[in-house]
Amino acid sequence: MKLPNPSPFEYAARTALVVLTVAVVRYTGVFLDDPGGIDPVFLALVAVTYPAFSYLLAVLAANADRGPE
Repeated sequence: MKLPNPSPFEYAARTALVVLTVAVVRYTGVFLDDPGGIDPVFLALVAVTYPAFSYLLAVLAANADRGPE
C-alpha cells in the first residue's frame, strides 16, 4: 500500500482556501435564499474534515490500478 507524503504547508494552504471560500459563499448567500452570518462551528468542522478526506482521496489515487494501456 502506497501512502502519499504531501507537504503540510500545501494542506494548510488548501484548507485555508476552502474554509475562506465556504465562509464567503455562506456570508454572501450566493447559493442560498438569504445571506446568513458566518457559522464558526460549521467552518471548524470543514477545517477538520477537509484535510482528512482529501488525504484519503490521495491514498486511493496513489493505490489505484490504472490497468493495461
